[in-house]
Amino acid sequence: MLDSAREEKILAILKERHDCTIYGLAQALYVSESTMRRDLTKMEQKGLVTRTFGGVVINSDPSNQETSIFLREKQNLKEKRMLAHAAASYLHDQAVVFLDSSTTSLQIVSMLTAFKGLVIITNGVLIANDLALKTKHHITLVGGTILPSTKSTLGSFAEEMLRNYHADFAIMSTAAVDKNFGFSEQVEDQSRIKQIMIANADRSIVMVDHSKFDKISLYRTCGLDDVDVVLYNGNLDPSYAKAAPNTTFRSVDSVH
Repeated sequence: MLDSAREEKILAILKERHDCTIYGLAQALYVSESTMRRDLTKMEQKGLVTRTFGGVVINSDPSNQETSIFLREKQNLKEKRMLAHAAASYLHDQAVVFLDSSTTSLQIVSMLTAFKGLVIITNGVLIANDLALKTKHHITLVGGTILPSTKSTLGSFAEEMLRNYHADFAIMSTAAVDKNFGFSEQVEDQSRIKQIMIANADRSIVMVDHSKFDKISLYRTCGLDDVDVVLYNGNLDPSYAKAAPNTTFRSVDSVH
């Protein structure tokens, strides 16, 4: 069995049981305990699980940190690609673009090959790497402390560097959105990074999948009326558009 397939099976077992012994997992997957320990060490480095004495628990979604990017990038993948496709439709050749470190923004990378001469500024380590491998655009990865679970650069150094840039577009996702509280994040540093991107861009575009609506995370990023475009899928309560009449709300369910 390939490592990736075994990883999926381990996660499936832990989602059902929440925790398990190394011996139990090894027996369930027909591998040695030493192989299981190596697998779990790699998964812990990715932020997927936490090792305990003789066992392991799956990482939940605590209020003070974000779920591992390796888990999030597999969630609602079709919807994320539709949102990314719609966001890319606003771009043009030679544009300067802020991209946040979200898994939805990661989906836009393959769509940027259609453009020429983009300047892309991001705090997403995986996004910057993917852009370097797949495109010929000018890429700037802002410096800072790397948050392992999201593979993003954060902190005062990243913020100060980002303040020195101006972009035509800021494209990002959000952890939660509420018509009264606005957009919010689970990590304060992520919220501040997005605030700077929005403030320093001519046009800001937020991609929101249906699971994020009517929810509030710990740190407020901005209000609904502080961004220019909200791309969404699923049904949207009309009260959102009424709360921010100058913001464009665009459904992407018909985008292919």
